[in-house]
Amino acid sequence: MPTNVYGSLVNRMDYLVQRQGVVSGNIANSTTPGYITKDVTFESLVDKNKSNMSMSVTNGTHIKGAPTTSGGFAMTEDRTHIRHDGNSVKMDEEMLKLQETQMNYRLATKLYSKSKSMQLLALGKQG
Repeated sequence: MPTNVYGSLVNRMDYLVQRQGVVSGNIANSTTPGYITKDVTFESLVDKNKSNMSMSVTNGTHIKGAPTTSGGFAMTEDRTHIRHDGNSVKMDEEMLKLQETQMNYRLATKLYSKSKSMQLLALGKQG
């Protein structure tokens, strides 16, 4: 299995770990007045992967692109449903996000483990 598959799985797991932290923070602040719900978007995962790519220059007169390196994922705020105390956390949605994130993380780790076992099998080793 190519190493880019491992890299994709690692990036996915990094995204899910950060998202779980953000969602847990939302749940912890569900009664904090003025707290605005935050989330980590999938688009930020794609942008992070794009930032690791650099533009190819085939001619000296081409404009050289400067790759950006971002260590984290972009966070968004949800200001659509703000309660009278200024808090926008909706517990039912946050619990669903938490469960979805946990299921996706389990899937990613199983895929990672299975692909490692397949490589060991191809090498003639027990996994």
